[in-house]
Amino acid sequence: MNELIQKISSDPLLMLSAAVGVVVILFVVLVVIIAAMRIKTYKDRYINTALENRTQKERIDTLEYELKRYQMDNAQQAQLLKQFDETKKRLAETTDTLAAVRKELGETQNLLARTKAQLESTEAMHAALKEEHVHLKERLDNLHEDNNKLRVNNARLLMKLETGEQLAAHMKQRRGTGMSEEEDK
Repeated sequence: MNELIQKISSDPLLMLSAAVGVVVILFVVLVVIIAAMRIKTYKDRYINTALENRTQKERIDTLEYELKRYQMDNAQQAQLLKQFDETKKRLAETTDTLAAVRKELGETQNLLARTKAQLESTEAMHAALKEEHVHLKERLDNLHEDNNKLRVNNARLLMKLETGEQLAAHMKQRRGTGMSEEEDK
């Protein structure tokens, strides 16, 4: 190898070729080193990008999960809002019904008050009529008693009258027979 180095050192053309060769080799080594550095840089970038992509994918997955959760919450809230609206409508209907029932209750209470007043008036009339009935019954009983007494009295008088008439007719007949006998005499 020493010989080869001496031969190259003595010949300027070979020296130029060797220098060019060394420069080319240095250039190739430089290109390889630069390429290796670029490859390392690209590799680092790729790793960083892959790591960043993984992180972003996890974040996207997390955000998608949160989005689904929020959508489910939103659906639940929409359902609750719908139920609230239905409850609100039912409450309005119930309030209207309550107002109608209260109005009807007021009318019914007024009717009850009037009916109670009429009942009290009717009961008072009934009591008065009952009292009057008792009084009239006593009076009727008294009239019946008086009527019976008068009938008994009338019957006795009628019997006395009939007896008196019979007696008078008998007496008349006797007088008539006594007078006819006296006339005959």
